[in-house]
Amino acid sequence: MIKIRPNFDLREFVPPSVYDRFGARSRWFLDPRMLDLAQFYRDWFDSPVTVNNWHRGGKYTERGFRLPNTDTGASLSQHKFGRAFDCTIEGYTADEVRQIILDNEETFINAGLTTLESGEYAPTWVHSDLRSHKHERILIVSP
Repeated sequence: MIKIRPNFDLREFVPPSVYDRFGARSRWFLDPRMLDLAQFYRDWFDSPVTVNNWHRGGKYTERGFRLPNTDTGASLSQHKFGRAFDCTIEGYTADEVRQIILDNEETFINAGLTTLESGEYAPTWVHSDLRSHKHERILIVSP
């Protein structure tokens, strides 16, 4: 296990093929601000946050960094730049998480969040990213 934040292991943010090839160097593909934001979610909600869980026998492998040649997501997804993660937060629905974030927008912006994906496209998970944009509010995107 390689701890990259108090409540997160490196494997939670990279697919198995990346971790198998690069091990601890897999962190090279991750924007540290994304890791800080995931830890902020864990602290704010005071509940486990699941990104990837393949290393514990789960099915999630590409909810953090994605390789450029993956069929998952958009061709220029923020995941492919190490600036996005999808997650579920224990005890909350995705819609509840998005609403809490929007109700506390300034706090989450200060934690680094710039963009959420619409619940229409992310019904059971929360997509969060750090893309640059000119808006002063959290941008809600629909892929």
